[in-house]
Order: sequence, then C-alpha cells, then structure tokens
Amino acid sequence: MIRLLHLADAHLGAAYSGFEPVAETRRKEVLEAFRGLPEAAEEHGVHAVAVCGDLFDGPKPDERLVAAVREVSRRLREAGRPIFAVPGNHDSISLDPSLYENALPGAHIFTEPIFAEPAVADTEAGPLTVYGFAYDRARESDPLSSFRRADKPGPHVVLLHGAVPDAPHWGEPSSLSLPTEGLAALDADYVALGDYHRFRPPEEFGAGMRACYAGSFAAVDISEEGPRGYVVADLESGTPPRVRHVSSGVREVIRLGDVDVGACADELAVAELLRARAPDASIPVARLVGEPAFPLDVEIVRFDLEERYGCVRVEDATRFYASRRLAEIAQEPTVAGHAARLGLSRVGEADDAEERIEAERALRIALRSLGVT
Repeated sequence: MIRLLHLADAHLGAAYSGFEPVAETRRKEVLEAFRGLPEAAEEHGVHAVAVCGDLFDGPKPDERLVAAVREVSRRLREAGRPIFAVPGNHDSISLDPSLYENALPGAHIFTEPIFAEPAVADTEAGPLTVYGFAYDRARESDPLSSFRRADKPGPHVVLLHGAVPDAPHWGEPSSLSLPTEGLAALDADYVALGDYHRFRPPEEFGAGMRACYAGSFAAVDISEEGPRGYVVADLESGTPPRVRHVSSGVREVIRLGDVDVGACADELAVAELLRARAPDASIPVARLVGEPAFPLDVEIVRFDLEERYGCVRVEDATRFYASRRLAEIAQEPTVAGHAARLGLSRVGEADDAEERIEAERALRIALRSLGVT
C-alpha cells in the first residue's frame, strides 16, 4: 500500500481581501501551515506527494514565497518522498514556464498538454506510476483521450486540474472541462483533482469512480466555509482508494446560519450570542434575523466580535420596523415618535427589498441619534 499526500489549490500569495482586516495575518498563517507539510507527511506516513495545480495564486509570486516553497520541496524529497505536480489555471505553465521548476526543483512536473510518458518512482512502499499534463486549450482540446495505461506494477495515479460538470468553473475558457464519463474511463487507481475548492471524495462521484478533489488548502475567500486542507490517500493496484481529509490547521470559516436575536437586549448581547456559537479559532459568518426591540447597530456587533476573531461577517436581516417597541415609539408625541412615523412610512413605500433595507437602516440611525435604545 502506498500513501499519497494529495494537495491542490493552496493559492499561496492570494490577496485574501475578503478577510480584512486580517488579510496579511491570514497570508502568514497559510504560509506557515504550508511550511509544516514535511512534518505532516512524516506524521501520516506519506510515501509521495501530488500537487494538483494552483499552488500559487498567480504566475508571478513574490520570490520569498517561491523560496519558501522550494525549501518545503527540498525537505520532502530529502525525506524520500517524491513530488509530482501539474500546473493550474492561476499559475499556468503557459504564463510562466519556469515557475514550477523553480519552486519544486527535483519534482516531476508535467509540462505537455497531453498525457505523455508517465513518471515512475520507487517509493519506500513500492513502485508508483503517475500521469498528468499541463492543460493548454490552444494546443490540445481533448487531452483525456490521450491517456494510455503503462504496463507497470503498483498503483497508477492521474493528476488533473479542472472542473467536472457540476463544479463552478465548468465550461469556463480558462478551466479544463472534465466530463464525468471521461474521468470514469481513465484506467487508473486514483485520479487526484484540483480546481474545485471543496473536498469531494470518490463516493460523491458515483459508483466505480476513483476521482477525488482535495479542496483548497485554506479558505481563499469568506464563502469557503468548513474544513480545508489536503487528502491522504491509501492506494493499492486494482483496489478502490481509501481517502481521508486532513485539516491544514488554518482558521476555518464557520457559517452560523440564521441567528434569531429577537430576545437580545442590546448589541453586546447579540455579540455574546454569536460568541457562544463560534469556536475561538475561527472566522464566523452569521445572518441576524428576528425582531429586536431596539434599533440594532450591526457595526457595534462586528467591532466587538473582531476583537476576538479578527475577522467576521455579520449580515443584518432583522425586522426592527415590525417590532412592538417601534410601534410604541411611533405613538409618542415626541421627536422620536415623529422620526419613527416618518421612517415607517418610507419603509412601507419601498419599491423593493434593497430600498426597504436602506430605509430601515436610516430609521435605526435616526432613532439611535435621538437616544432611543
């Protein structure tokens, strides 16, 4: 049995703009986690490493970043773990033919747009045969048709960076489209995939399929909630692969869903409710719903949570305009009562949901400025 570390979509050097104000911190966290791969490979008893594209977020990464990857590569190879790699669409070999060779010296990098001769390695657990190609639509429109299984002992692995029919990038000009029937026809013991950022094990592809998406190494934007990392796959010739997902250890985006804050007395109580649901080492994302009895200021909630989590996303979908408290204020013969009546009128006259949200936000700001809590 050969144990393979399957890595894809590390996107080293990404901007992480969606993670402000901790984007720079996140870049460092991701790089430190990547630097820990040699220790992780040792811990999991890995015999070889597969890199399935988008190692870098772009074709011209900072030289310090390339040097860090080069050192990780050196440590893996010195430990007797051969590396195989295919470029992705973000760091395509057509954009910089030398990038992967500079970052992964000594690795076997597939540089042709078709399946050529496979790479064969004698690992500590026996022989391993690996196939792959560097996608280039201009040179080869149907690269899967060029696959031929070599007469070699041991497990046979295919590396690809592309999209299956139900993946987000399916059909895009910059992405390799991988028809399900084409993947199923590959005579391989394991098909290691990159491009789709969610871990997708073989059983999700259907009976008899041996393909697997490792998912992104760490969430590249705030929409990528849940565990992120890499796959450890146990491979034997003629046997379905056994895979498990391993977290990279980088803080995960935790989606809390709809959180009813109707019973909360103020913004600090809302923040405390969210803190009770999100682990400390996470990036929480929540949508506030319900009818709070005060003009909630979501910025206060966000600022309070950022002190603990660094980065949060809080969407305000509450309905203060429908609360009993606001109805009471609107009956008062006061400036606040007049503001409430005017604001409710504008909410009611809104032409669409976006205009209603803006009108309600203006109403809250007006009431807060008048000291209504």
